[in-house]
Amino acid sequence: MLRIGDFARLSQVSVKALRFYDEIGLLKPTSVDRTTGYRYYAPHLLTRLNQILALKDLGFSLAEITALSQTDLSDGQVRAVLVYKRAELSQRITREQAQLAQVDAWLQQLIAPTSAEESLIAVKQAPAQLMASVRATLGS
Repeated sequence: MLRIGDFARLSQVSVKALRFYDEIGLLKPTSVDRTTGYRYYAPHLLTRLNQILALKDLGFSLAEITALSQTDLSDGQVRAVLVYKRAELSQRITREQAQLAQVDAWLQQLIAPTSAEESLIAVKQAPAQLMASVRATLGS
């Protein structure tokens, strides 16, 4: 059994994080001393903690990791979760690339200022709308 400090050093995770993981039910210590409150971890929990850290690095929230860890998922279910996370990350990258393009456009405007009339025009996306128009020819 490893005391929480030793387990933290081995796993390179702070003691505060281990206490928090215990508090939310993500990684429970093997035993807790009733008199001192010291937490003790078995060495096999290092593997479990490494899985948690790997999922966290992939962008999963602690709530998602807790939900995933409480169910015994098949390989197909794990694959489905990872495919979903991939799609979510891809959408976020697309949104952030659009934001980056907007920042670049603003920077370009600041570097090479245009006339006052051009800087007042803003192009925006809008949903399709029905329009009516009248066409006429004037004599002069």
